[in-house]
Amino acid sequence: MKNLVILLFLSGLLSLAEIKESTAQIKLEEIEIYGTANKTAISEKVTKSFDRVFKDATNATWYIVNKQIIVNFILHDQKNKAVFQKNGYLVYHLVYGTEQQMPTDVRKVVKSKYFDHKINSTINVKTGDRSVWIVNVSDPKEIIVLRIEDGTMEVKDKFPNSEAS
Repeated sequence: MKNLVILLFLSGLLSLAEIKESTAQIKLEEIEIYGTANKTAISEKVTKSFDRVFKDATNATWYIVNKQIIVNFILHDQKNKAVFQKNGYLVYHLVYGTEQQMPTDVRKVVKSKYFDHKINSTINVKTGDRSVWIVNVSDPKEIIVLRIEDGTMEVKDKFPNSEAS
C-alpha cells in the first residue's frame, strides 16, 4: 500500500510539474486512497468515457484516489495510466514506453543532442491538447531527465550514474 501511494504520488507530481512550470514552493495535500475497485464500483460516466477513449484497453485496474479515479491498463502493448474526475472528464493520460515506441520526430530531437546516450524510458503525458514527453537518457557518467514539447527540449534533472565504473 505504501509503495502504491509513493508510485501514484510520484507519477502525478512528475506529470503535473512538467506541464505546469512554477517557481513557487509546492504544498502537498494529504491524499486518501481507497484501494482497488472493480469497474462496477466506478461511476457510469467514468467507465463510458474510459471505454470510448481507450477502446482496445486490457487489464484495467481501478483506484479511487482523492476523489479522482485512476485506471492502470495496457493499450497497444504499452503500460498506461489515466486519471478521471468523477464526472468522466479525462484529466491526464500517461503512456509509458521505450525508445522503439517513441515517435520519430521526438527521438530525433533527443538524439540531435544526446546521440551517444542510451534512451532508457519514456513517458508521454497527454492533457487536453498538449503532449509532453519525459525522456530518461544515460551515458556511463550521468542520467538525464529531458522534457520535450512541440519540438523543444529542456533538461529537467541530472543524476550521477551509479552504474559508472
